[in-house]
Amino acid sequence: MSRVAIVFGLLLCGLTIAGLIVSIHKMPSQFFPMMLGVPILFCGVVGLNPHRRRVSMQVAAMIAAVGMLTGGSNAVLSMTRIMHGVAVNPIALRIVFSAAVLCLVFLLCSIVSFLRNRAENRGMRTAVAK
Repeated sequence: MSRVAIVFGLLLCGLTIAGLIVSIHKMPSQFFPMMLGVPILFCGVVGLNPHRRRVSMQVAAMIAAVGMLTGGSNAVLSMTRIMHGVAVNPIALRIVFSAAVLCLVFLLCSIVSFLRNRAENRGMRTAVAK
């Protein structure tokens, strides 16, 4: 799971770089994926150490959950602004929405991994107890 966190951290950082290259007008919301990608990348690197893997992956999942919630709410708020006729930077909206989707995918992968590890640990405990 550590390598998955590294990949998603790099994807989020790459999304920011792509948005900055494409857009002429720079907005603070374009740096949102980078603000999530760097800590997730750091947690992935720390998670390469087996003794720190569990905690670092839980922190990375928490960061992804925060990113999904804030990015999703920002995207919904921007969509309501568009519906009311307020001008919104479409590139920034796409970047924030893409970051929220990437965070959601990483969060789902993390939950599946946590559940799988928990089931394996239960199986080992029952095998040792017998």
